[in-house]
Amino acid sequence: MEKESKRKLILSVMVCLFPIILGVILYDKLPEQMPIHFTITNEVDNYAPKNFALFGIPIIMAVIQGICIFFTNRKNKIENKEKPKIMKIMEWFIPVVTVLLYIIMIEVPLGSTVYVGKSTCLILGILFIIIGNYFPKMSYEIGKEFFHPRPKNEKSFRKTTKILGYSFIIFGIVLLILIIWV
Repeated sequence: MEKESKRKLILSVMVCLFPIILGVILYDKLPEQMPIHFTITNEVDNYAPKNFALFGIPIIMAVIQGICIFFTNRKNKIENKEKPKIMKIMEWFIPVVTVLLYIIMIEVPLGSTVYVGKSTCLILGILFIIIGNYFPKMSYEIGKEFFHPRPKNEKSFRKTTKILGYSFIIFGIVLLILIIWV
């Protein structure tokens, strides 16, 4: 693994683990059973022991992040290819979502009025807009690897990515609008 990839791996894993500091600081103020899953109406429907929620979840996410980056870098190195821009963006999805969801998981038992559905719509809406913006800019060579079945020719590929990009952007905007209406 090259130096830049190692640095990115270490930094992104550290971002996944960073929320543990917040958990240690607030440990005594939190209940023994922490909410980890919510219904669409913002009601808690699943709990986990405090130690697992505060320490286990970030560690699991850090391990998943490490595995994803390791194998993505390995595949690109074996094939001697530069990583597509979308992969560079997606490398930070797990760390960012881990931090945001950890904060929500901590805030709810402390009595904060966090709207989990709205927070989720915000995260996903922004992600869909970013991905939708990228699709039309994807090169045909990279697209042949991502799309199955493979595009017949570059013209059909361009049409598909344009439609896909607009669809993702529209869906992202709809999710952001839902934050206001719900």
